[in-house]
Amino acid sequence: MWWYSCPMAIHSFLDMHDLSGKQVYLFCSHGTGGLASSVKDITADIPDAIISEDAFHVYQDDDTASAKEDLITWLKGLED
Repeated sequence: MWWYSCPMAIHSFLDMHDLSGKQVYLFCSHGTGGLASSVKDITADIPDAIISEDAFHVYQDDDTASAKEDLITWLKGLED
C-alpha cells in the first residue's frame, strides 16, 4: 500500500501485462487504511481479469509477526 492505494510500480506492471481472463489474488501489508482503494484501483487497471474478492491483508505493526498462519490458511483456501 502507498497512500491508500497500490504503488505506481504495481499500476505500471498491470498496464504492461495482459491479464484478461486470468485469476488474480490480491495481498498486501499496510500501515493504516486497510485495503483502502487498492482493490477498486486494480480492478480499473485490469477490468477483464478475474479478481478474487478474498484479498489478504495484514497491518504492518500489529499483525505481521503472527501473519504466517493466517497467510497459510488463506493460501489453502485458494485451492478450493
